[in-house]
Amino acid sequence: MKYRNLSIWKNVDKPLFLFYFILSIIGYLVMYSSNYNGFEIQDFLWNTNYGKQLIWLILTFFFGVFILLIDGNFIKNSSYFIYGIVILLLVIVLFMPPIKGATSWFYFSSFSIQPSEFIKLGLSLALAKLLSDVGSKFQDFRTKLKAFLLIVTPAILIAIQPDPGTMLVFSCFVFVLYREGLSGNFLLIGLFTILIAIVGIFLKASNSVFFIGSNAVSGNLFFGFILCIGFLFSFLIIRYFVLPRFRKQKIRSLIFISVLGLSISGGINIVYDTIFKERHRTRFQIMFGVKEDRKGAGYNIYQSLSAVGSGKIFGKGFLKGTLSNDKFKHVPEQNTDFIFCVLAEEWGFSGCMVFIILYISLLVRMIMVAERQRSKFTRIYGYCVSGILFFHFMINIAMVIGLAPVIGIPLPFFSKGGSAILTFGLMIFILLRLDAERKVVLR
Repeated sequence: MKYRNLSIWKNVDKPLFLFYFILSIIGYLVMYSSNYNGFEIQDFLWNTNYGKQLIWLILTFFFGVFILLIDGNFIKNSSYFIYGIVILLLVIVLFMPPIKGATSWFYFSSFSIQPSEFIKLGLSLALAKLLSDVGSKFQDFRTKLKAFLLIVTPAILIAIQPDPGTMLVFSCFVFVLYREGLSGNFLLIGLFTILIAIVGIFLKASNSVFFIGSNAVSGNLFFGFILCIGFLFSFLIIRYFVLPRFRKQKIRSLIFISVLGLSISGGINIVYDTIFKERHRTRFQIMFGVKEDRKGAGYNIYQSLSAVGSGKIFGKGFLKGTLSNDKFKHVPEQNTDFIFCVLAEEWGFSGCMVFIILYISLLVRMIMVAERQRSKFTRIYGYCVSGILFFHFMINIAMVIGLAPVIGIPLPFFSKGGSAILTFGLMIFILLRLDAERKVVLR
């Protein structure tokens, strides 16, 4: 690639920066309101969550400006180095004292660092570098294996911490690989796997029983029987209605899907009974409406729903929330995982719609920026970042309104957490920097 000296700010995508800036400001105001319990100027910076959050925001914009001055080639060539450094941090953090049962943080006096947030940036850069290198073809098995190892390695280290919520974020990279040539069959298999898992967990959580004659059969066993019939029926269709030259390939695919489906259906019983703890099982029962536990495992969700519903159409107004702030502590973790409750209570349904429109606009703009690139590296990186932000946005809101189990997924630009604020901000600024060079990149 060759570059000419151009004014960086002149070529920075203004709409993308504006969406990010507006969401960051709104996010800070919402976080400020969630922790507001009377303003004391002497405690603003060090003894309050909103003071620390402001410092992280200022640091993010400071590093962001610095990134805009760096040559895009330097960022690209540093991708593997950044990824390797964060992987090393993920290994070291496993030896730190556990906090709330997880070894996920480095603590330095009054602030902490969570390397599992930084790996989202490191992996996005490394994956973009791998798939964009000269001579790298995603259709080759070796390239696919390298991409798989890049994604799985941090996922395993994060699972050991354990941090299942962050680990699940890595599933969004499947869509990036699909954009770069991964067969659509993998997406269909992934959706099939998710569907089987959801049905299996529901049947297990609800203790479903089916009667065949006078014999009672557990829901999962009956479901496995239905799957077998479906696979047999599919085999007959292939056997008698598919052309001979395609028949062998279709049968092999059906065998793979059959083994996968039955393994997941049977494995759900083992995982649910042995790996899931009682609180996890209760959360699934609450999510599927099988059980109510308003004072136990379902407390957060029910308190969250009451706060969201109390906002009605136009909300109660800024700093006027009574259920989702630090003063009354009606909603636990109201400034982290459940910060969407604060927005819903104070700004109501209309405020939530404005937020959703802004966030979707940010994601759409990022896809547009990614698609207009001459640089393959920038395009892949743009898809990585947009996929990560979309996953966080979708799962966090689903958690708050009870459509997904509580798995600790923060809402980008809103939830408290310096590591997340810095990581998501740097992701945007790097994309802005790389995009600013798009007009002078030679194919």
